[in-house]
Amino acid sequence: MKVVSDFKSEVFRNKSDAMLEELVGIITLSKNDTHGEVQPPGEVQQHTCHASAGPLLVQLVRILSYLDLHSKPAQKKSGAKKIVPDRRLGIQEEEPRYSVGSQAETLVNRLLCWDPNVCRDGDDEDERAKQPYASDIIYGLSGEPRGSILLEAILRCSPDSFHDELCRVGAFYDDTTLREYIEHGVSNFVVQVLFATSRSREQTAKLVKPLVDIVEDGSLLRPNSRCADEGAQEESRAPTKNTRRIGVIWRASEMCANVGSAQDQEQLLHAIMRGFSAATGRSEEGDTELSDGKKKRKRSKAKGLPACECIPLLLGLKPGSYDASCRLTLDAAGARVMHHIFQFKERLREEWVESFFDIYTCEDLVGIANDGLGSRCILDGLLEGPSRAKSSRLLLAKISDRLAFLAAERVGHHVVIKMFRSLPTFEDKAAVSATLSQSLNRLGSNSMGRSVMTSLAVKEYLEGENPWKEALARQRGKEDWLEDITGEKQSNEGEDDEHDGSEKAKGRHKKDKKKKKKRRQD
Repeated sequence: MKVVSDFKSEVFRNKSDAMLEELVGIITLSKNDTHGEVQPPGEVQQHTCHASAGPLLVQLVRILSYLDLHSKPAQKKSGAKKIVPDRRLGIQEEEPRYSVGSQAETLVNRLLCWDPNVCRDGDDEDERAKQPYASDIIYGLSGEPRGSILLEAILRCSPDSFHDELCRVGAFYDDTTLREYIEHGVSNFVVQVLFATSRSREQTAKLVKPLVDIVEDGSLLRPNSRCADEGAQEESRAPTKNTRRIGVIWRASEMCANVGSAQDQEQLLHAIMRGFSAATGRSEEGDTELSDGKKKRKRSKAKGLPACECIPLLLGLKPGSYDASCRLTLDAAGARVMHHIFQFKERLREEWVESFFDIYTCEDLVGIANDGLGSRCILDGLLEGPSRAKSSRLLLAKISDRLAFLAAERVGHHVVIKMFRSLPTFEDKAAVSATLSQSLNRLGSNSMGRSVMTSLAVKEYLEGENPWKEALARQRGKEDWLEDITGEKQSNEGEDDEHDGSEKAKGRHKKDKKKKKKRRQD
């Protein structure tokens, strides 16, 4: 793959086309049969699971997708969020997709015994009947360590139409088959890639519908455990649904946050809450007697556990349990689930945002802010997401006594800067600068503290209000200039995708352009 960058050269591409076409013909045993009928599974399909041939086929599919002249990065649809690769969040760079009629499509059709000439009309059963071999091949590849990687590459590189057909033929829209995929130790990673590469809201709705029933029974959220006594072991010889698959929940929440509708987000969120209720065995049905003799209705089990009880189970961090002498340990997949939940619609994420700050103490939040995974997945999801104005105030109220400590830490100083920029009013920002101005010696002792002093204009704050505001305005001008160059600009504060096309948003966009133009002229 080191030569992929050279494919941008027209000369190299022309010389490599003939060689790759011959290579595909040799590998797929179809050098002299370019327009023949679909052949039943044979030696080619055995190669997909071979220790050496399997990885070669994966790279060949990717290279042919890069080579395809008509292959372009997925076009951003109106209202869709821009997906940026991020190692901490587990978001990979988007692969180029091959087009219909390309060499990559020919290779994929050969590997899956796929007939491209069948009619695409009809229900799922008809679709699988028209593709007699592909259904079994997809099912078999998903459960094989090397074959599953090839199937993941096909899901990433395939065009939108083929991606949906593959889901139909592979029965990923069927709740029973999807459960089998998820419970398997290998094929659940294929399901994760499938969720991460969902192409449209319609497809997301089809995937969320069968997933909700699987999540609600708690089998994906229950931690793996061993039976304590022999009697329990005898009973456990029967198949038990006790396999934790929090990675599937992570990718499902990512799918709903990026391309899902508000209904999909709500269904998944309630399924998680009911799933934790089933996994922990906490039944909250019935009434409780209060001191005044009245009865208080408890939360129905149908609604599941509240957010304040689900958050510690997702993160693996009990409130008040963090000790500064020990390293913070978080569930990576659970932290990523929290990140995407914080990007949901306001009415859905509000309870989770408030509960997060309510249940965790100051020391817990400081530990999360100082942790690379916790700060990026959780706090950045709050301070850079649609609820950043409210979250920054709640965070400031919690950690105001520890600001000077965080401002001098390698990871924590980034959280302080982002929190300051997310605060909605100058009064809130002035409170932060005033607090830090009392610890100038500590901030000046290392490069992280000096960076905070510069970004928050701490020294200028001691000179007066006007110099402080002028320093912040100069910094904001530099940031706008860099954003204009790089083309990166955060969405308006507290604004959901559903309001992107409103007249209010358009008017605000025009005002921003006029301000930038005037700033450049000055």
